[in-house]
Amino acid sequence: MNKTLIATTVVATMACGSAMAQSGVTLYGHVDASLVAASGIGPTSDHRNSFGEGNWAPSVWGVRGSEDLGGGMHAHFRLEGGFSSANGAIANGGTTGVFSRYANVGVNGAFGSVTAGLNQSPFISAYTSTLGLAGQNFYVPALLLHRDGSVLNPTLAAVPAYTGGLDGDPSLGTTSGFFVPNSVTYSLPTEALGGVTASLMYAFGGTPGDSGRNRFVAGQVGYTTGDLNIVAAVSDRDAQYQQYLVGGSIPMGQFKLAANYVHFKPEIGASSNTWIVGAQMKMMPSASVGVNYARNDSTGHPSIINLSAVYALSKTTNLYAAFNRGTDGAPSSYSGWVNGSADAALAQTGSSNALILGLQKGF
Repeated sequence: MNKTLIATTVVATMACGSAMAQSGVTLYGHVDASLVAASGIGPTSDHRNSFGEGNWAPSVWGVRGSEDLGGGMHAHFRLEGGFSSANGAIANGGTTGVFSRYANVGVNGAFGSVTAGLNQSPFISAYTSTLGLAGQNFYVPALLLHRDGSVLNPTLAAVPAYTGGLDGDPSLGTTSGFFVPNSVTYSLPTEALGGVTASLMYAFGGTPGDSGRNRFVAGQVGYTTGDLNIVAAVSDRDAQYQQYLVGGSIPMGQFKLAANYVHFKPEIGASSNTWIVGAQMKMMPSASVGVNYARNDSTGHPSIINLSAVYALSKTTNLYAAFNRGTDGAPSSYSGWVNGSADAALAQTGSSNALILGLQKGF
C-alpha cells in the first residue's frame, strides 16, 4: 500500500512538472532589508535607529506563467504578494490579501494584451519610468507629497466610499492607486508599434444602480527607444481625485536625466503640483549613483532630496545606500512613511533626514 502511494505521488509530481513546463510557470521575488538612521521623529524631532524594509525594492514573492494557445495567442497569469522582511507580515501591497499586489489572468497576441483582476495602475508604471536612479525610499514618499486634499489626510476628511462600492477602492487611503482591484487593463502590442506604448485600465465600482460610482480609470501613452522615454498619464478615482502626469528620461553620454510633473486635484481641498528632476550615472560596471529632487507647491512647499548608490554584488543581489532629506513633514524615506502611517508618534512633522544602508536579494 505504501508502494502504491509512493508511485502515485511520483506520477502526480511528474504530471505537475510537465504541466508547469508547458505553461512556463516561474517562481520569482526579492527580499529587501536595511538599517535606517532618521531624524525629525515626532513633536520633539527625535533621532531613531531602526530596521527598515522595502527601501530599495518592495519585498515580494510571486508566480507567473504563460501558455501558448496557438495562432500567436497566449494565456497568462500573475500572482504576487508583498511582505515585510522585518516580521514576515503581509505588506508592500494594495490589499490585505496573500496576493496583495497582483492577482490576474489574461490573454495576449497580435492585438495586444488584456488582463483582468488585481493590476498595477498604468499611472504608477508611467511615474516610475520617469525618475533617476532611486529606490522605493524616494519614489513612494515623493508621490505622496500632495497633502492638501482629503485623500492623504484622513484626519481632516474621510475618503468618500459608497455603500456597496468598496470593491472599487484601489488606494486604501493613499493617493494614486498603486494596485487596483477588480480592474481590466488593455495594452497595445508594443513590439509591433516601433516603441509606442499605451495602456488603459478600468476598475468597476460595484455600486448597485450606478455604474460610475466608485469606478477608477487610468491610462498612459508614451514612446520608448533605448534609454529615451517620453510618457503622459492620467488617473481618475470617482469622488476622490484626478491626477495628470507628463515626464520622460533621456540618455546623455554616461548620464541619464529624468523629470516629471504631476498635477493632483482632490475632490476636497486645493489642487497641487509636484515637480521631480533626477539623474543617474554608472560609475563602473557594477556601481551606479543617482540624485533626485521633488518639490510640491501645496502648503509649506514640502520637498525631498535623495542621493542613492547601488552596487551589484551579483545579477540578483544589490548593496545600496541612500540619503534623503524631507522638509515640512515630508517623510524622509519609505520606512518613515510606513512607520508614521502606523504610529502617529513616529511621524516626521518638520525637516527630517534618513541615512539608509541595505541589501536587496532577488530570486
